[in-house]
Order: sequence, then C-alpha cells, then structure tokens
Amino acid sequence: MKLSELLALVDAFHITDRRLLRARAALEKDGGGQAEDAFRKTAQRYFETLAREAEEHVAEVDRRLDDIYQRQFNLSAERAVAERRLQGARDVLRALNSG
Repeated sequence: MKLSELLALVDAFHITDRRLLRARAALEKDGGGQAEDAFRKTAQRYFETLAREAEEHVAEVDRRLDDIYQRQFNLSAERAVAERRLQGARDVLRALNSG
C-alpha cells in the first residue's frame, strides 16, 4: 500500500500514542527511508494491539448480549405462564360470579 494511503487510514483515528505520534512526526520531517520503516513498524504494533483489544471488547459485548437475550427469553416465558394463570383465575371468578 502506498504511504499516502496508509497515512490516510491512520489519520482517520484519533491517535494519542506517543510512539506513533513521534514516528508520524519523524516521517513528516524526514520523508522516507528509515522514518517510513519505523512508522510502519510502530503503526503495526499499535494497530495490532488496538485490533486485539477491540476483538476482546466485541466478544465481551456479545457475551453480555447473549445473557440479555437469554434473560429476555426466560422473562417472556415466565410472563406467558403468569398470563395463563391470570386468565384461568379470571375464568374461575367469572364462573363463580355468574351463578
């Protein structure tokens, strides 16, 4: 990938990592060669860590969503049972009150 394309991708992120910022500044100052290699290596490390953390976060959110979906399913089933009990009790009360 061209350096300009890579920089556009990286610049889309709000970067606060000092190493990556220094590598980016050195690249702007020197414009290539070793500075580019250093920037690419630093960016590789930074975004590998970012991807790993994001993957873990997605997995954790998925686990939490699964738990919520299971709770929702259980509550829906519990509500259906309560509705049937309520309707049955009302039927008995209607029968008792009608005669």
